[in-house]
Amino acid sequence: MDMTQYAGSESKYIKAADLQGKTVKVTIESVALLEFDDDDKGKIEKPALSLVGKEKQVVCNKTAVNDLISAYGPDSDYWAGKDIRLSVKHYPKFGKDGIVIAPIIEEDFNDSVPF
Repeated sequence: MDMTQYAGSESKYIKAADLQGKTVKVTIESVALLEFDDDDKGKIEKPALSLVGKEKQVVCNKTAVNDLISAYGPDSDYWAGKDIRLSVKHYPKFGKDGIVIAPIIEEDFNDSVPF
């Protein structure tokens, strides 16, 4: 029996374990700023993405925010309806897995390139 769902407290945010090692394509429904306690900095704000058809939100780090700005512009109001990819990456520096949030740009694909 898979007991990973009982390994920690239930969260309203997507964790790496929730993805079960899979890469998924999801659509941004909305963006909100959330306040978190940081041991070093006190209270900090981070953007959280609500996803179409999903109960949990995904919290963005600086890298994800910069990637989303590059792909979809600096105004998060225009991110709604855009597709993103969620995947898991192991971060040895922190000794744990984390979620990678990446924009999906259809223009990146070009099937007409001759091989």
